Amino acid sequence: MAQEVSEALVVRSVDFSETSRIVNFLCPKRGRLVCMAKGVRRPKSQLAGLLDTFNRLELVYYWKDGRSVQVLGDVTLLDEFRTLKADLAKSTFGALPLELAHKVSNENEPSEVLYNELLHGLEQLERWSGDVRTHVCWQMFHLLSAAGYEPSLSECVRCGNSVGPRAGFSYEGGVTCGACPADRKVEASTLESLRLFAGCKETCPEASVNPEAYHVLRYFATRQLDTNLRSANVIEQMYP
Repeated sequence: MAQEVSEALVVRSVDFSETSRIVNFLCPKRGRLVCMAKGVRRPKSQLAGLLDTFNRLELVYYWKDGRSVQVLGDVTLLDEFRTLKADLAKSTFGALPLELAHKVSNENEPSEVLYNELLHGLEQLERWSGDVRTHVCWQMFHLLSAAGYEPSLSECVRCGNSVGPRAGFSYEGGVTCGACPADRKVEASTLESLRLFAGCKETCPEASVNPEAYHVLRYFATRQLDTNLRSANVIEQMYP
């Protein structure tokens, strides 16, 4: 068992016992890292507030090959995203990129690009003053791209022909031409919005974005990952 130190983001946690909690982190070196935080649920635990979702930390943990849950040692807070967490809309929508990063990452697999993409998105979301749904769509697009799931936006994923104004969208891979089957028809402005996200790698565009783009990306991610996104369900209940 070796002691290791890593920067990490808290993406998920669940109570394990009366005193302990299992915490899921995203790390550049180890990808999805699952640790047992012993004693964190005790009233006087100094770790409880540090292991809050969204927090960026420096971890000390004890790695053992073949063990699915590692042992957490010490924690140092680097950033708690206080402004983001204090805003109900930002924290609700921001849970979706966290869950998406958790779903696409793998245990013990280097994930520096994915980690940097998630961190960059959260840092920008905290300062963002525009429509939160637009920003999270932008984050989703680039997290999916970083994980190898970028949708095709120029050629029909079924026949390879160019896509005209009567485009459709297949959750299996991206846009379709009018002649090929699709999961849904999309407006020209929706396709423009998706292409705008693709072209803006460093900063979320402030231009008006078709709200349909959110639903396209949300169900594309669901199909690609073959999983339900609980945070998306919460968003749609709170912000229909």
